[in-house]
Amino acid sequence: MSLGNTTEPIPLIARNSLPKWEIRGSDFWVFIALLFSAMGFCSYLGAQIAQWLVAPEPESEPPLMVALAANLGMQAGMLVAFLCFKKFVQEQDHAPCPSKAQPFPKAALTGLKWLLIAYPVMFGVNLFSSIFLDSLGYKRTLQDPIKMVLEGGTALEVAIMYSVIVLVAPVCEEVAFRGGIFRYLHYRMPLYASIGLSAFFFAILHANLYSFAPLMTIGVMLAFAYRESGSLVSNIVFHSAFNSINLGLILLSPESLESLH
Repeated sequence: MSLGNTTEPIPLIARNSLPKWEIRGSDFWVFIALLFSAMGFCSYLGAQIAQWLVAPEPESEPPLMVALAANLGMQAGMLVAFLCFKKFVQEQDHAPCPSKAQPFPKAALTGLKWLLIAYPVMFGVNLFSSIFLDSLGYKRTLQDPIKMVLEGGTALEVAIMYSVIVLVAPVCEEVAFRGGIFRYLHYRMPLYASIGLSAFFFAILHANLYSFAPLMTIGVMLAFAYRESGSLVSNIVFHSAFNSINLGLILLSPESLESLH
């Protein structure tokens, strides 16, 4: 028997504001195929256009602008695939769904909260992952974006590079991986399976063995942020702040790469 209208606090990971994405299972796999195909095609197209514009000398290494255009094309491919899919594939449930998403300021704070939770966990995972991979004899390599930041470039190249890292990648990757993949899987698989699978796709995207475990950890925390807020604002703020902090660390203290990879 209870007295009064007392309410118990909801555990952090139990908070759920995420609406179900009502599409057929076959359509989801069409989305996955479209997503990765568009990423590959747009990346290739961007590189080819940059190659044509820059016209490097034969036998020379590809200019930085070509690598930037390829990366920008890949990011654009994610967004184009998602928007095209949403445009041409009808949702099964046409009944209006009441939005439980947090308003912009609260969603942004939710993203920053999960970033603060994620950082110490990520560093711990990164440490143990690095020790394990070192023990197996693997060679440490840096992600391509980190290499590009360290190498620098012209003012235009640097501006494009920083814009992709701080703004373009957070928007495009969150729309595709949390707004698409995780949102669909969330109501069709056990919670931790849906979080783990979407985080796995996210980590695979970055194609770096030493970054895989820490980035999968970040993917897990991004899924929790999206689940709590019901708004991609939280994810974009989280992701953008995470990339901005790491960019600052790389520029101010290159030796920090020993912990960031």
